[in-house]
This record gives sequence, C-alpha cells and structure tokens, in this order.
Amino acid sequence: MSREIKNKGWTIRLFRPNSLGKSVLGARTALVVSLCFCLASARQSSPEGTPTLRSSTSLVLVDVIAQDPKSKLPHNEFGRDDFQVFDNDRPVPIVTFDAGSHYDTRPIALWFVVICNEQNQALVRSGPFAGYESAFRSALNDLDKRDSVGVAHWCDNGDAQLDLLPTYNRDAPITALANALLPIPFIAPRGGRIGELAVQAMFRAIIRDAHQTNPQPLPVIVILHGDKTGMPPQELDDLVSDFLQTSGIVFGIKNESVPDMPPLANGERSTIFHYLAGETGGEYFAVPSNLYATALDSIIVQLHFRYQLGFKPPSIDGKRHDIRVELLGEAKKKFKTAHLRYRTEYIPVITIPTWQH
Repeated sequence: MSREIKNKGWTIRLFRPNSLGKSVLGARTALVVSLCFCLASARQSSPEGTPTLRSSTSLVLVDVIAQDPKSKLPHNEFGRDDFQVFDNDRPVPIVTFDAGSHYDTRPIALWFVVICNEQNQALVRSGPFAGYESAFRSALNDLDKRDSVGVAHWCDNGDAQLDLLPTYNRDAPITALANALLPIPFIAPRGGRIGELAVQAMFRAIIRDAHQTNPQPLPVIVILHGDKTGMPPQELDDLVSDFLQTSGIVFGIKNESVPDMPPLANGERSTIFHYLAGETGGEYFAVPSNLYATALDSIIVQLHFRYQLGFKPPSIDGKRHDIRVELLGEAKKKFKTAHLRYRTEYIPVITIPTWQH
C-alpha cells in the first residue's frame, strides 16, 4: 500500500511495510520514506553546477532540518522570516537564506564510514553491513548531481584511511565500501587506545578534505556501526570542536539486533557516535538489514529539504557559542509540533568563502 505527496517538483512516496518491518525513523511508526527527485523546473542550479561564492569570510551557516514529529516528513513551507537564530541567547539577523526544496543549498559530500570487519567484534560493529553494500546503491540515485560520495574506515590496529575521496560516480562507493568490509583475521584488543586514536585520525582526515575543497561542501558522515564505543570526554569534545568548524553533520545506522551500550564505568563517554550525531544535528537509526537502504533514503530526504541559515557572528573569538533556532509568528502557531534539528554550537573563525548559487 502506498501514496504520494507531490509539491514543487518533488515527490515523496510513503509505503507501509509488512508486519515484520519497523520504522527507520526512531518513532517506530512503521512509516518508510523514500524519495524520488523530479528534475523539473524546481531545480534552480546554475549551468553545469558552476558555483558563485559568498563574499563574506565570517559567515556562519546553520543547517536546519525541520520535521513533522509523527510522520518524520520534512517541512518545506518555511521562509527566512519564519526563523530566528540566537547566538549565546542573543538574536542575530539572518543575512542569507537557502532552502533545499529550491536546490540552492550547498552540495553534500557524503561519507560512508566503517570500522574494519574484525573477527571477534564483527556482530556489534560494522560486520552486519558486510554483504549488504549493494542495498545502498539505489538510495545514492536520490542525491543531487552536485553531491559526491566517499568511503573511509579505521581499525583497532591503528589503521585509518580514506578509501575513496568524494566522487560523482555512484557505483565506485559501493565497491569501495565492500572492500572496506571484507573480513580480516585481526582480533581487536580489549581496553586499548589504538582504535580510539585511529577513529579520531580518520574523522580529522575527512574534515581536512572538506577544508581543502573549494567551494566547501557540507560534509555528511554516515557511520555504519553498532556504536558499542567509548572515548575520554575531553578527546570527544575536541573532536566535536573540529566538526563545528566545518558545520558537518553526523548520521549513523546500526543493525537493530545490536543492544544499546550502557554507560561506561571507566569515565569514558559511551556510544560516541550517537553523541556526535546529537551535537551536529544528525540522527542515529536502528533498523533491520532489509531497511538499510530506507534509512539512507531518509537521511538524504532530510538533507535535501533542509534550510541553510547564514548569519555574521558578533565576534570572531575562536570560542564555542551556543546556537538556538526557533520558529516565529504564523509558522510557530501553525506548526506547533515541528521539530527543528541543527548543530547546537559553533566556533567563529575566519573561513573560506562558501557555496552560493
């Protein structure tokens, strides 16, 4: 059973799964969302995707995902005057506004990230995705032609590698992901720091790649991992700071059979990938293997229908600033239950110019 919602050049198809299916959208509503982009007049990209650049070097971009809390479908009705941004609880003017439904937000550099398929930890880490790599291929068709896809991995033996730099080829990432998930005989040590340092090195390599790309895309990391993880709070906090300087977003997908990890007794923060997702405005999905592609589709839907709010920071002080975004006026009255997700902090630094149509 299905139905379609059409608006301004895009179509969202809603499907009801069978009785064994569970929702990929966290609320367990049994609603599976997939997206079919219609390349119609609503696409307003410049010829051949040629970018122009914003002139300001201190512009802060806040990517806001607005969702209906029940259906998890994106709201695409809002305009600039419907939002208010607060910097450390002080309202700041929105000087630029872009909406994904108009195809004028900056392009995405989507990264698949996994840990080595280590034999003694495979079932609770990235192992459940081995053999299912091709399931993600159809979801990649929903990316815009300006979006790119890369693959990276780390390993508890200290290895950290960008297996495939972001490419416009939609088949190459699937091959690279399959190679990264090939089983290896390495047995992960217990209680070691090598793996924690390797994952930090891999994330920072992705961040460096984003900094070196001009115009800079929105780096989006999709972690395929059960998230039975830990890291010292200060090191994790430093990693969040690095993400904040790129405005990157972290999402995650895990197999629903992997149990949630309890708090650690050694002082480390557990489920670090869930924490990164929460701090950057992303989301973590727990789904059965037959809904892996649907979870990725849901992520792409959220990204393409996001709002991009730009403001100038009151000062370039290199310190963390709290961000809050609220709806205003009629939008707040009409969409009282709308859920807004965005990064909760930013660090004002001099940056390279960012993408604009």
